[in-house]
Amino acid sequence: MSKRKKDNIVVIEPSPFMAQECRKKKLQVIQKFLESVEKKELPNKKKVFTCFELIEHLYNPSKFIKNMRKLMNKEDLFIFTTLSSTGVDILTLWNNSRSVNPPHHINFFNPKSIAIFLKKHGFKIVDISTPGKLDIDILENDKLFIQDRFWRAFLMFAKEKDKIKMQNLISDLNFSSHMMVTCKRQ
Repeated sequence: MSKRKKDNIVVIEPSPFMAQECRKKKLQVIQKFLESVEKKELPNKKKVFTCFELIEHLYNPSKFIKNMRKLMNKEDLFIFTTLSSTGVDILTLWNNSRSVNPPHHINFFNPKSIAIFLKKHGFKIVDISTPGKLDIDILENDKLFIQDRFWRAFLMFAKEKDKIKMQNLISDLNFSSHMMVTCKRQ
């Protein structure tokens, strides 16, 4: 986004502090919650909506996604990131995973469930991936909690280059706990 003209970027930010930070960067800010934004407040051209690491915190993700859809035109994109419940570190560490910590993270989608959720709410999937880079590092940092023999042995004996290969494989197979979704309104 930094390569684009700043007058093309409109930020929807309810936090007064964060809205002020955006204004300092000369960005146009709509200081409201998404639910309060009206379509007429947004530019009348193709848009890309982004949302990073929010969905897992929402009490009602259906309400949020319905409001997002109301603001979008068919040619607009919605790109967001969230946790994936089928991430290898989350599945391996489970109760000891730092990512599983209600009441902060209360929604855990995965590549399959997020597709079902979005289609139910009138979205077409463009891409779902798990481009994460930290799953092996997370397992390494919390290895005392790992019960699975494979992962304990892998972390103990694998060379650094093999850990990098494994992380790449985890990401490629959509088993990272970091998920990115691109979709459009149908």
